[in-house]
Amino acid sequence: MALKQLDYYRVKLHILSPIHVGTGQELDPFSFVIHDNQLYLFDLIKWIDLYPEKNELYSMMDSDNFAQVRSFIAENLDIDKTVICSIPVESQDLLKTYKRAIQERDPSNQVLINPMPRNEVRAVAYIPGSSIKGAIRTAIANRFVKAAAVTAEDSRRGRGYYDEKIFGRIFEDPMRLLKVSDVPLADSGTTIVEASEFSLNPDKSSTPKGHVEVAQNLCLSKKEITYALRFSMAPFEMHGKLVNLEFLLDSLYRFYVPKYEEEFLKFYEPQRAAAIRKGIAPMNQVVEGLKTNETILRMGHFSHVECVTLDGVRKPRTRRGNDGRPLPWGTTRTLANGLYPFGWAKLEFLDLDSVPRPKREWAFLSGKEKFSDSKTGKLKSQHGESEKKMPSLQSLKSLQDKWKK
Repeated sequence: MALKQLDYYRVKLHILSPIHVGTGQELDPFSFVIHDNQLYLFDLIKWIDLYPEKNELYSMMDSDNFAQVRSFIAENLDIDKTVICSIPVESQDLLKTYKRAIQERDPSNQVLINPMPRNEVRAVAYIPGSSIKGAIRTAIANRFVKAAAVTAEDSRRGRGYYDEKIFGRIFEDPMRLLKVSDVPLADSGTTIVEASEFSLNPDKSSTPKGHVEVAQNLCLSKKEITYALRFSMAPFEMHGKLVNLEFLLDSLYRFYVPKYEEEFLKFYEPQRAAAIRKGIAPMNQVVEGLKTNETILRMGHFSHVECVTLDGVRKPRTRRGNDGRPLPWGTTRTLANGLYPFGWAKLEFLDLDSVPRPKREWAFLSGKEKFSDSKTGKLKSQHGESEKKMPSLQSLKSLQDKWKK
């Protein structure tokens, strides 16, 4: 593919809900302490160098008792002289778990925390540009499922099997003409939450999935969190269509807005999810008010299968149940602190015309949503009355069909 001149565009990234992009590793237990609702990352080597009682310290460090060493550090750390950065802790469970681990010197209590990637020089957390570009790539790929003759079997076998059909061989991939920068977050731009699983099955209790560092966001902070995004691209052809900035924006809107509504309809039934609905209300207002130069997208861990696979050919692999059959997919959501869906953000393209979109009904607006009963398959209004019988998946399919028109 011949190189083209890239055009630079002004883009804003608005973080709507907790976004977690992992590093593949947990925090080293000797790299942090938690005091007064703050997690402090510190320089262990510097602390050792500054600690006055070297014999006492070396004796303790030679101990095989991991928990005792961790507690000794927590009780003797000079935060002012050795701290690299601090991160607010929003999870009460983590605060209690850490306090118990330090006090009881319990080696079985590892206090595992999954961090965001950080700049090695300044220790600033960031959202990788590759995560944003990956979300864009999925939306664009979704526009060409039919044109590229992608099948459910391609989808079942994995992204590699349909990527080449849609984008061509790796050295021909037109997405090389799209560049998205990493997004350094503010000094107070992250917080630590507990991830937990929320099931469609009302008899299944919430399942803890660990503690994770997330980008600070609208839902948690109740204020707008916005970053400038360095974004450049050159238009390119795919399957007879011109992919330019307008096409990219339209693809994102077509793909992710229906997913947002479908998730709301499927999971956040008023009686069971009243607290969740209240927590995401600010995000609902953003989605309702999207202008013609704006769209939402989903990125990072816990984005869920619907947002990382393609419509019409979605056939993800799942583990098998006791009967040997694959378990159903799309039956749970992972929420931050049991309230906030992960991964949602808004992109605002400042170089495109910004006018209100045509008025329409939204599934999440009070008084207009309908939910499917997980046991009867009947639709219910927000007050719980049964309406005409209709499989829940059919109501979601009608949403998808509406957005394809």
